Amino acid sequence: MRIEFQKPRFFNRLRVLDGDRTVMAVNLGGADKDLLLMRPCVHPLYTPAGYPVTEMGAHNFPHHKGVWIGHAQVNGMNFFHDLVDAGWIVPIQVSSHADAQSARIDLDLEWRDQRGTVIATEVRRHEVRRTGQANLLDMVSTLHASHGALELGVDNHSWAGCRLIDALDQDDGGSMSDSEGRVGADAISGQPVRWVEVRGAIGDHTCGAALMAHPASAPVPTFARFYGTSLLNPTMYEPLTIADGASWTFGTRVAAYDGSPTAADLKRWWSEAGQDLA
Repeated sequence: MRIEFQKPRFFNRLRVLDGDRTVMAVNLGGADKDLLLMRPCVHPLYTPAGYPVTEMGAHNFPHHKGVWIGHAQVNGMNFFHDLVDAGWIVPIQVSSHADAQSARIDLDLEWRDQRGTVIATEVRRHEVRRTGQANLLDMVSTLHASHGALELGVDNHSWAGCRLIDALDQDDGGSMSDSEGRVGADAISGQPVRWVEVRGAIGDHTCGAALMAHPASAPVPTFARFYGTSLLNPTMYEPLTIADGASWTFGTRVAAYDGSPTAADLKRWWSEAGQDLA
């Protein structure tokens, strides 16, 4: 694999390629009127056969952008919605590495309020690798209470999210299920899961994606909607306090797959995500 940095203002992203085929892109964001992106995200994310599974700024809830991280109540500040008084998550340093089988992009981030005051810092690691049936994206976030204690309040709008394209969602004929055997967004939402997956078809091609909590983070409550959004939300029912100077790590895996993986395939992808989130 290789990583291409697209710097002009219309991009400001790092794109991962496998040969001449795009695997994914990490969009860094920015305040340019032609780019406006308040938080970094991954989009597009493709299956090995080259089918895109993510949606960017959908017709409803446009703050749902590909694969992303956010929280609507961090010391009372909204880092989830695209609002004039919301906070920004801003990359201050980027590093990357690629080899034949995988690519890694690390971001050092500042969580800033609308005045530019830093509330917290974060280190976020993206690593993507290919398997025969799926491209596996691991995203590990470590949030640091570097500027005072942090209170992540109880809110539906938290933490690691994935928005799938309309062709795959439940509303357009796709199916949503979770690791515990529940089927449909209404049955899944609010329940603790190891993963939630959506599968459908793009044209005649069967494919889908699974949003997984790394083994060290699972199980975790999920926020699931029929229009293609899933969130792994550790603060759905209880707040999370990070003491001044301390940190908190949460890991996510997204499997973008072709065909119809079995339950054993999904369990293997989840279990192989890794126990160590350091």
